[in-house]
This record gives sequence, structure tokens and C-alpha cells, in this order.
Amino acid sequence: MPRIDSAEAFQQLLADPATPREAIVSVTADAALWWEVLRRWPYSAVWVAANRALPLDIIEHLAQSPMLQVRAALASNGGLPERVMQQFAHDPSDLIRVRLVCNAQLPRSVLIDLVDDACKVVSIHAQARLMHDASGLALPDSYLDDITAGDVIH
Repeated sequence: MPRIDSAEAFQQLLADPATPREAIVSVTADAALWWEVLRRWPYSAVWVAANRALPLDIIEHLAQSPMLQVRAALASNGGLPERVMQQFAHDPSDLIRVRLVCNAQLPRSVLIDLVDDACKVVSIHAQARLMHDASGLALPDSYLDDITAGDVIH
């Protein structure tokens, strides 16, 4: 993974339309640099949250963000500590819980919590993941066939 050594370097990655998304989400930096990015360019928080190599204190800070987009970007991160995954399992936003249940690294204990989720999409996906993750088989294409637009919008 490429390493950045200044907050400006991260901003340059964001500003350059030729920068592939994978480059933005895989750069590494120390916590002090991420804190500086968040302080100087708070609107960049969603891109920081999308990064897959964040220090734990940055993850925990971003997990408390009032911005839905920041929490959604973080919920897809396979490197989240289990306590943050547990927190997101009870997030008031269905979107965060949907992103979380789709996270391939979600532990079984959190999937079990999501089986009874109020959002039918989350609940059915959690049930399917538990059944198929245990068997080692891929989820069938039809496992969400019973979901309607109303279930998504509820």
C-alpha cells in the first residue's frame, strides 16, 4: 500500500480525477496525519472513512460521526473492531445496517443480532449469511426475491 506523508498529499489524491478509488482507500498514514486531514478538511471525512488502513482511534472517532455517509463508508470496512460492528448493528439508519450485514468480515455474533432487525432487507440477508456462511456455499441469486420496494423504504 502506498504511504502518504502529509495531509496535502491526501487532498491531492482526492483532487486528481485520474486517481483510482483503490488508491484513495488503500493509502496508509499515521494517526496524526489523519487527524490533521479531518481537522483541516472535514468534508473529506467520508474518504478517510473509506480507507481500509486506518488506525483504531480514527475508526472509533468516525464511527461516532453524525454524517450518514461517513458511517456508511466505515460500515463496509472489513477491518472494523467487533465493538464498532456491534455499534453499527444498532445504528438508527437502515443504510448503515445494510452496509454492515454485507460486510464479508462481519462476525457470526453480529449476524445473529441482525436476524431480528426491523429492516426486512437486513434481517433476510443476515439469515441467509448465517445459513450459507456455515455451509460454505455461495448465496443463491434468489435469496432476496421476497423483498419489495416497501421493505427497502419502510
